[in-house]
Amino acid sequence: MKLKSIKVKNFRCLKDISISFEPDITVIVGENDSGKSSLVKVIDLAMKNAMPDPSDFFAGERSMRWELDFSKESYIFEFKMNDENIERVIKKTVSWGILRPYLAEQYKINDLNQEEIKNLLAQFGKTTQKRSLDPLRQQLVELLEDNKNKIKNNDKEEVPIKEMPQLLTVPPLDGKTFEDINGFLKDIYLKEAIKNIWSVKVEGTNEKLETIFETNLNKIADEKQKEINQEVLPRIREFLPDVQEILIDIEHQPFDITRTINVATSFRDVEGKEIQFAKKGDGTKRRTTLALLRHKVEKERGMEQKVFIFDEPDTHLHVKAQRELMEILDQIKREAQVIITTHSPFILNSIEPSKIRMLCLENGATNVKYLEDNNDVKDLLKSLGIENTHLFFTRKILLVEGESEEIALPILFKKYKKKSLDSELVTLINAHGVDNLAQLAKVLIELMADIPLMVLVDQDIDRDSVIKRRKNTKELLEKLQKERRVDKFKIGYMEFEDAFDSDVIYESVKRYYSDQVKERWCIEEIEKCKEKLKENPCYQFAEALEKLSNRKKTEIAKAIANYCDINQIPQDLIALFDAIKPTEDIIPTENVNP
Repeated sequence: MKLKSIKVKNFRCLKDISISFEPDITVIVGENDSGKSSLVKVIDLAMKNAMPDPSDFFAGERSMRWELDFSKESYIFEFKMNDENIERVIKKTVSWGILRPYLAEQYKINDLNQEEIKNLLAQFGKTTQKRSLDPLRQQLVELLEDNKNKIKNNDKEEVPIKEMPQLLTVPPLDGKTFEDINGFLKDIYLKEAIKNIWSVKVEGTNEKLETIFETNLNKIADEKQKEINQEVLPRIREFLPDVQEILIDIEHQPFDITRTINVATSFRDVEGKEIQFAKKGDGTKRRTTLALLRHKVEKERGMEQKVFIFDEPDTHLHVKAQRELMEILDQIKREAQVIITTHSPFILNSIEPSKIRMLCLENGATNVKYLEDNNDVKDLLKSLGIENTHLFFTRKILLVEGESEEIALPILFKKYKKKSLDSELVTLINAHGVDNLAQLAKVLIELMADIPLMVLVDQDIDRDSVIKRRKNTKELLEKLQKERRVDKFKIGYMEFEDAFDSDVIYESVKRYYSDQVKERWCIEEIEKCKEKLKENPCYQFAEALEKLSNRKKTEIAKAIANYCDINQIPQDLIALFDAIKPTEDIIPTENVNP
């Protein structure tokens, strides 16, 4: 069962927000104190049926409400503060229609056992002290009779319940969690197994420990009930003559034994020496906990756990560890749901914009913004003050001449490699002209000597008619290639656009802009432009396409990138993409989540 959305009123800075979650992964971002940790805390408290503190109420408010809408059911938590005490009511949104079969044919009630009847009653907020089957059946019949119209109309209603089912078996994980290997092992690996000790069958009895415990509790209740009715009831009747019987019912909740357990993890080296993990460096701890998490995910496919929450795990993780974490998250989100808060540009750039939620603090209260395109992601990075920090995390730098390449290459790379340039830690920089490109490459190499640099230039840099104008640029690029880690790639005959076949250019623009292009837009006219380019190397092919189609150069580049097939990508670009990410590193298509 996955969390579809949550509405929160009056919890800390969450005055009145509603936020939806993706079924696979949702990334929550925002400046410090924008409400990210508060959102995680609400989900954590609700999943544990825990209480907020008086200080958690929004300033001046004395009521609080949480609404959690899951894929199959919804729950409401309502709180009221009286002095320093907090009153809580938990409700479940129920559909009375599920009782229709029993209303229409009440004999079906006889097919239900005690546990099934108790569960049905509990769904509609009816707790019971009855233990025998006949009184339970009678209570269910009374529920049906009292709510006939609601059942027939399939009314939905908020009914009080004792607690919400625990759906978060793994607690929220933050950066510090990955450094606490003892706590990580206890919470992630051992906690559920230890808690289930109540379900272990006692040797020689074939009964669960919990059953034996409950049987003895009921025996005690019956004995004391009998004793009170025989010895105390006559005295009570002196002032309450109508009392016929005193009933005692003991409710038992298995004790969470994990609260009293501590875990100490060590390893034995080749010399037989035992070393505590707590004494190892943080890097070793993080890599070990990441390995444990990866193993748990791989082992527990089809897991009961459906929601994993990560609260700013990047705070204490190096970018390489963040990349490993993202690979693990990619595995988790195929079967479960991931909600992650972050400041990391690497994590942010690895996610589709539609899966990002941005929290903003305005007038002391949190608002939610949804992102729709890549420009929003870039604006978001800038608003967080990390516009340029991705350069420090990059694995390779790709320099291009202009806007066409800047727009088209990320789309084409993702289409061919099934991964984004950002997720591969490749930073693409637009030099705004080939004459700027070489100088920019030289500066970047001097500042970031250890990072490989790739340069994509138009083929015209090698044409005799152009060499005189760009002699210095060509010579500097050649020098950088020999002396530094610079790989030069060329594209097109003279420009980026002419690298694509005429029919690809025509179909892409026609499909993307439909009837917004001029009537002259046809393959024959595009071919004529290419012929003019061959006759005159100074001919501006991209400008000719603009006039012919009535679309801007950048619009044409975007259309080509979005609509050309993989097998229509020019071989010059294929060579560049394979250099960025070798083919053998690609995950097979059938294993990649869209």
